[in-house]
Amino acid sequence: LLHELFARQVEQRPENTAIITLDITLTYRKTNQWVLAVSNHLPPSIACPNSLIAVVMEKGWEQIIAVLAILKSGAAYLPIDPSTPNQRLQELIQLGEVTTVLTQSTIEKSFDWPEHISCINIDRINLSDHETSSYERKQQLDDLAYVIFTSGSTGTPKGVKITHRAVVNTILDINERFEITCQDKLLALSSLSFDLSVYDIFGVLAAGATIVLPEAAESKNPR
Repeated sequence: LLHELFARQVEQRPENTAIITLDITLTYRKTNQWVLAVSNHLPPSIACPNSLIAVVMEKGWEQIIAVLAILKSGAAYLPIDPSTPNQRLQELIQLGEVTTVLTQSTIEKSFDWPEHISCINIDRINLSDHETSSYERKQQLDDLAYVIFTSGSTGTPKGVKITHRAVVNTILDINERFEITCQDKLLALSSLSFDLSVYDIFGVLAAGATIVLPEAAESKNPR
């Protein structure tokens, strides 16, 4: 499973650096603590295989924690760019049959959320909320890992559904072909709602390497 590639590195290289930003550096151990804390806030009723939990956040380390926590909880993630117009956001939530959104306080205030949506602000979660309970696998290899919607420029947006088996196979192949190791660092530029972000996050973490995140406002500045 996609998140198990990360969990393996937590066991093998807990003190290796997983994420670097201008403001924070997280080891694999600390990243996992955040993942546990966030996953504990996801209700068991919605954290089940093939159900979607949306991630609506500015680009940053919190997105990485969010998608790992969703997968660990047993669900799949649906990334939605926070610059998405309100009407389209509501369409995507409806198409994905979403009832829970992981977001940030500043983002939550900028949308008119449907009444049935429960928003969980990751910046309000306390790291002490994490548990050290043993891991229980909830998904099968052919269950959903994530859904990314097309732009919808030619009509209604369509969700591209990707299973754990498919994405893990691709990630492991790329890492083997390009000899990615725990010594490598990758500058993660792709938007979470773009499929290349999957490698930016999970490919790097699968190798025990380091994700380097620029400030969101500078991520499209070549200089």
